[in-house]
Amino acid sequence: MAERPTGIDVHAHLFPQSAVNAAETGRDWFGVPMSLNAQGRPVAELNGKAMAFGSPVHLEPPGRRVERMTAMGVARQLVSVLPPLYQYGRDGAQRVAALRTVNDEIAEMMTAFPDRFGGLAALPLPDVDASLAELKRTHDLGFAGIAIGTHVNGVNWDAESLFPVLEAAEAHRSLVLVHPVFPRCGDATKRHYLGNLIGNPYETTVAVASLVLGGVLDRLPGLRLVLAHGGGYTAFGIGRIDHGRAVRDEITAPAGVPSDYLKSLHFDTLTHSPAALRYLIDEVGAGQVVLGTDYPSDMGDDDPVRRLESYSWLSDEDRALILAGNVQRLLGDA
Repeated sequence: MAERPTGIDVHAHLFPQSAVNAAETGRDWFGVPMSLNAQGRPVAELNGKAMAFGSPVHLEPPGRRVERMTAMGVARQLVSVLPPLYQYGRDGAQRVAALRTVNDEIAEMMTAFPDRFGGLAALPLPDVDASLAELKRTHDLGFAGIAIGTHVNGVNWDAESLFPVLEAAEAHRSLVLVHPVFPRCGDATKRHYLGNLIGNPYETTVAVASLVLGGVLDRLPGLRLVLAHGGGYTAFGIGRIDHGRAVRDEITAPAGVPSDYLKSLHFDTLTHSPAALRYLIDEVGAGQVVLGTDYPSDMGDDDPVRRLESYSWLSDEDRALILAGNVQRLLGDA
């Protein structure tokens, strides 16, 4: 690995300290019941379900986080809150206050370590007006962009009601990380952690298909979308979507061939398979792939730079693009 960290990680999460403090004292966190389980991990009551968060790594202070990043070869993280805490289904006023607090905590990390952290703000959706205000506020604070769920309370991103958010993101030249949230797979994925293993990639694939087939990318050609988990099953399944666009009357958009739109999207590296990553790069090009680790999740990649450096099939030029060059271009730093 290089002597100094080189990677820019677009997919890194935060469990907010304000929620940890609430759990430790048994208080609600902006209306979310919080507690500690027997292992000392914070537990939040979300969507009627108790969800345990915060491995020891989740709860470490920013300085220790920087040390871990350096060991991983990561020079900079674009930090976003853990997706279950987007809170799209909660009371509006409390949701707005909670996410403002979360974004302020990310801003504090950016101030303390300006070369190591950037921010991707959470928005208080489905309140579009409040979301537009928070997008502008965090943009003015220097955030790189926003992080959004693959759906908002079951509504896909081709819905006209959500269009103003994406329109504003394009206008602000914001990077938009699309991340799975509460997969809509029903009973089929309740066991064996399938809601994550299969449900998360499924969610991202649905989000991409909705944006492409809904004509959103025709209307917003400058939108800077980054798709978590390698874009789910998008690269593998795009041929079927192309075929459907050609033969099915129900599909009236986009103006072009769906697969052509992959060249305007960006996909993180978190595929858990060198063969899958190679296929992704072959399909969309190295210029559309960016480093993503899902830090500090147990489903993440804790050695991303060494892993990329070990792939003999990846050229030095393409590796440099994936590690940092593509994100620098998206952020206007290159």
